[in-house]
Amino acid sequence: MVYFCYIDESGTPEVPGNTSHYVLAGLSIPISYWKKCEKVITRLKKKYSLDNCEVHTAWILRKYIEQSKIADFDSLSHFQRRS
Repeated sequence: MVYFCYIDESGTPEVPGNTSHYVLAGLSIPISYWKKCEKVITRLKKKYSLDNCEVHTAWILRKYIEQSKIADFDSLSHFQRRS
């Protein structure tokens, strides 16, 4: 079976580096499932108006101070959050 493999790194491996951590991660998907995975990813990106964007996990995990200053931000619609 053939696999699609994606490997990515974050941080710097040098000691001392400019970050406190270095992370190397990989994801391996059987090539027969790739089209299905790509369709799901494309649909999610389109849902959140990210069609032509590269999405970084750090952006998802990061707290945004501006959002915390808006009352009930979590209950706002997608359109309200974007505006």
